[in-house]
Amino acid sequence: MNSLKVAVTGIGILTSIGHNKEEVFQNMLDNQTGIGPIQSFDVQEFISQIGAEISSFQPSDHFTPEEQKGLDRCAQYAVVSIKEALEEARVDQTVEKTIGLAFGTCNGGLNSLEEQRALQELDLEKTRNYLFYQQGDAVAKYFGLTGPVITLNTACAASGNAIGYACDMIRHGFADVMIAGGSDSMSTSVYAGFNALKALNDQPCSPYNEQYGLSLGEGSAFLVLEPLEKALARDAKVYTVVEGYGLSSDAYHETAPQPEGQGIRKAVEMAIEQGNISKDEIDYINTHGTGTKANDPAELRGLRAYFGKQFDNIYVSSSKAYFGHNLGAAAAIEYATTLLALEQGLLPATLHFSQAREGCNHQKLVTNEMKSYKPKYFLCNNSAFGGHNSSILSKNVYHPAFSPATITTSSAEEKKRIGVYGYGTIHRLADHDGTLLSNLHQDSPTTFQLDFSLKEYNRSLYERRMNPLTQYSIAACDLALKNTSLSNIDNEQIGLVYGTSRGSLKSAEKYLGSILERGAGNASSVYFPDMVLNSTAGKLAKKFGIKGFSSSHSSGGIDGLQAILYGMTSILDGKQSTVLVGAGDERSGLSDEIDRAMNLQNSSYEIGEGSTFLLLADTKVAEEKGLDPIATIEGFGQAFSGQNDMDQTIQHAVEQCLQNANLSEDEIDFIFYHNNNVTDIDAFLQLKERLGHIPVYTLNHLCGYMESNGSLFHAQVALELLALPKEEQQSMIHAFGWPKNDLRTGLIITTSINGNSMAMAIRK
Repeated sequence: MNSLKVAVTGIGILTSIGHNKEEVFQNMLDNQTGIGPIQSFDVQEFISQIGAEISSFQPSDHFTPEEQKGLDRCAQYAVVSIKEALEEARVDQTVEKTIGLAFGTCNGGLNSLEEQRALQELDLEKTRNYLFYQQGDAVAKYFGLTGPVITLNTACAASGNAIGYACDMIRHGFADVMIAGGSDSMSTSVYAGFNALKALNDQPCSPYNEQYGLSLGEGSAFLVLEPLEKALARDAKVYTVVEGYGLSSDAYHETAPQPEGQGIRKAVEMAIEQGNISKDEIDYINTHGTGTKANDPAELRGLRAYFGKQFDNIYVSSSKAYFGHNLGAAAAIEYATTLLALEQGLLPATLHFSQAREGCNHQKLVTNEMKSYKPKYFLCNNSAFGGHNSSILSKNVYHPAFSPATITTSSAEEKKRIGVYGYGTIHRLADHDGTLLSNLHQDSPTTFQLDFSLKEYNRSLYERRMNPLTQYSIAACDLALKNTSLSNIDNEQIGLVYGTSRGSLKSAEKYLGSILERGAGNASSVYFPDMVLNSTAGKLAKKFGIKGFSSSHSSGGIDGLQAILYGMTSILDGKQSTVLVGAGDERSGLSDEIDRAMNLQNSSYEIGEGSTFLLLADTKVAEEKGLDPIATIEGFGQAFSGQNDMDQTIQHAVEQCLQNANLSEDEIDFIFYHNNNVTDIDAFLQLKERLGHIPVYTLNHLCGYMESNGSLFHAQVALELLALPKEEQQSMIHAFGWPKNDLRTGLIITTSINGNSMAMAIRK
């Protein structure tokens, strides 16, 4: 596994103990906490009345009235901290042409929906700001970014996941610079959910302490990441070198950690293996440490199981007692503040500590005040609802042994190839075995809404009250596993990457409806866990026992290809040899309201729903079993334009894809384009005109528009088409009306409503 060698050259932070990094660190140094009485909403109904809110934040100090309309509180926090990070990093956007954004969030723009106190006849502007991917897209537009833009929705591990993803984009040449981190704002409905789960503490939280329970917080932190060599060459300040990262899934429970900490152990192991260091070189771990009864001892058990007796020599602390549990922003805030402390030769402390409770004894817990110490390597760990875990391995540049001269880059690595070995779809046009091609040119159904029951498909996979999105996705995943040519797969060694722009809005309706009907004090604990968008990925992992590299994201139209790309980079980096990638969409009343807000009702396509999964694998691993892929993934390209200049954005994505795949335009036999037909109508026509010698075709008039799943649906059809025997392929070519005799190489292009675009090249 090859080391990342990515430098952090800028930090921006906004929390309850400070509006910038200087304020935040000084208050940490003074052992101050930002946890206090909640001021922004009524908390009398709850078991706790405290939290870590950002005080004295005035949007008008930072944004014009027009800017405020397009930026939810979550996005506003992000913009403020990113400005600080970019200023420190001295990033010149006229020189660095490809700057991307990896945005981690748990709540997204939930405040914009809460303000309306309704689920029907919603305000278009506020509803547009509600969408989870809208926060990252709005921030990318604000800064005029043109590189990869993605929202990671892996709940409380989201911003750690974002930092890892950003490193991959740099390492694999998709971005020159990445901005990565997370933001979340205080939410009544989220507070009510944690109250319903009885997870809150009525005193300021103190992880590992005898009194347990968490304190919710809000805030934002973002980092500027760039190749280490570039940072050194331009004499930029280097806070740390990211050496590796790990992601995993507990595959255990929606809200509780695996009791022995097996998930966090796997994430840590993956990070250290990528860093290519000995685990004995780890001197400090900033743990997730929420303060809850289940999390704290489970995390320590997992760490002890991995490090063995060495764990007794490792300093450990949780930073959450300073600024609360910041949900999707937690990992970035804790990582950023660890870097600020290490710069001064200190380790963050766990405040309010009196005595360790059972299962939380560790002789090197850093408690109540910072400790002078300079670790050589350190980890920052985070875990989340849905069972997702992240671990970031970094080198301390302030350690006495560190010198830029000691940095070694990875030697030339063997070029891996990634193949597709299985697929399956749940859709109105899908056959019972999950295939699509034979039904494409039959009479289109009158509606693309699904009448599907997982209970009828396979009772053993179903659970009571399971939402439709999860049912579709579990069945599609099952079909991909059944249809694969790979055999004897150990599911614990499979990775999982899942894309969903909206999650299950039917579950959101039920949870938010419980608050509207009964009050926040009586919020439903049953439906609250499904409010996090990674809940479907968590249930997939649990059902199929998938414990490897695991991530979930939102992109508003390019989710399917994003899943393939992230699955591919995890294989290229040696984290997994086999990865399931999927996406899904679900229709509901709230989803229809969002379609109206995003102007998707103006599309000529009906809105569809369903899920598609592909199984990716290292071709060398498959070849050892005597297997050939259905097709190989040759390359990717992606671009963003907040000005919705889609033609230019698509051109950039296609050019990058062809370069990445080492292909010429003349080698492309066909293009499938997943378009929304709202913001990209002209771009579609211009693409067809510019590439007149290549068939450019969309399936959305046949299958309906599926925001997240559409690009994967198109990819599966392309795979089925390439896999056909010559005579059958020619028959399908004739049905499409293409002037071709043989198909070997195709492009899949997809766009989002906000100006995101991706292209993927596949070859038979």
